[in-house]
Amino acid sequence: MRVGIVGAGGIGHTHARAVAASDTASLAGVFDLDQDKAWALAHAMGTTAFTTPADLYEAADGVVIASPNRTHADYAHEAIATGLSVLCEKPMAVSLAQATGMRTLAADAPGICAMGFNYRYLQVIRETRRHIDEGTLGRILHVDVAFKRASALTRKHFTWRDSAEERLTSGALGDLGVHLIDLLHFLFGGPVDPAACQVALRTKVARKGSRTVEVDDHTFVSGRLRTGPSFTLTASKASQPHETGLTLALTGTRGELTHDSKDGPVLQLRTGVDWEQIKLLGTARLDDPSGEVTGWADSFVDQLHDWTRAVTAAPGPRTLADFEDGHRAQQVLQDLLRIGARG
Repeated sequence: MRVGIVGAGGIGHTHARAVAASDTASLAGVFDLDQDKAWALAHAMGTTAFTTPADLYEAADGVVIASPNRTHADYAHEAIATGLSVLCEKPMAVSLAQATGMRTLAADAPGICAMGFNYRYLQVIRETRRHIDEGTLGRILHVDVAFKRASALTRKHFTWRDSAEERLTSGALGDLGVHLIDLLHFLFGGPVDPAACQVALRTKVARKGSRTVEVDDHTFVSGRLRTGPSFTLTASKASQPHETGLTLALTGTRGELTHDSKDGPVLQLRTGVDWEQIKLLGTARLDDPSGEVTGWADSFVDQLHDWTRAVTAAPGPRTLADFEDGHRAQQVLQDLLRIGARG
């Protein structure tokens, strides 16, 4: 499968590396409005930098949309209209109306339209879901999930991620929290109930240079899933370095399960008196960037494999998120941002 990439920023580089590491796809080329960025990525990957998205679409069987959030809908519409399969980075769009339009178009599309919720592919998430599905913990009563970074503290210059131009979807909740929203849906088979949620949006780093930061960089949500469990969710870009990472804690009627990414691919499980440490073994295909959770880079490879297998109708189980999943997460994200803005 020939894969093109729209967007030559950091996440575009990650997708390009995933394609290079794949045995089911080849890199057809890249496009970015910033032609210098496109050329640099193309040169690094030994591929072509296209000057228009239309030229990229013509050379590809599917495209990864890894551009700023506000451009996702337009590129998705263009690519789907040309008959291509699409893998769209999260969040799906900058508004529910845009996401609804994308979902509607995808419903009749000849290709496979997927969402870039790569955290589904982490070993610890897959193992956690297995324990949930097998009833190891009994009925899940409560979930505590957090994704914390220090980027608001370490990145000193104002970028599009700090701007309200993305309708707050580039803040901590939209950028990091949307992964957690999807994981709650993925693990427990039902959506967040916004009517049961309380949301606190905060901007701890209020200025970068001479400009005011217009999005949240630390958000806390407490609420309930429509499938039953209560939850707390923390998404932060303004945490201290020693606090960063992905954490997960589940409490059920028959046990508990916890994970802290600082420990690597390890789960802690208790179904009696004592805790059991479960080490998840595997061989890394790609090196993770500094500060990322273990297996982050490989999760893009696994996601790409799942997408290309879906495109070619290969048999086997699917973890892949589709545009329906993206729309569901967008709905919850919009509701939570609205609740947070009120309070």
